Amino acid sequence: MLSAVRNFLGRGEDLAPTTSEQPKVQNVKAEDYATPQKYLDGAEIPSYYQFQSNMVADEDLKPGMCRNVDVDKRLTVPTRTHLRFLVTATDVIHSFSVPSLGIKMDGTPGRVGRINCFVQREGVFYGQCSELCGSLHGFMPICIEAVSPEVYAAHAKKWYKD
Repeated sequence: MLSAVRNFLGRGEDLAPTTSEQPKVQNVKAEDYATPQKYLDGAEIPSYYQFQSNMVADEDLKPGMCRNVDVDKRLTVPTRTHLRFLVTATDVIHSFSVPSLGIKMDGTPGRVGRINCFVQREGVFYGQCSELCGSLHGFMPICIEAVSPEVYAAHAKKWYKD
């Protein structure tokens, strides 16, 4: 039956390797594998930080800024890198939502939620809290700026101190 399928697909030749060379065997220990801790040893870029960002008031808007979605301190992330966001809340349920990145996660007090993301291109991505969390619900913008890894490394060395 197998030979009939091979002939039908146009592969009458045998697919198994015909070399008599033995595979190279090497002992590998668990310590030899790269782990996240080994990648972070001696790293100059912090792996975790938190900050507060506020919406820019109408009187402080500059040309090119978007009303009700621009913030005073953008979250800067590198492109072409796997990112993990940890989302929580301290008062009521909030929702961390950035539709252009395909991210939406509820922040619940007492729980930590995790979102994985991979940003492929540079740019500024806007979102907002999409949960009815209170009277100022409409004024909780999220602004993420994606930059190249080289620019991010210089930015992180300058601004993010442990």
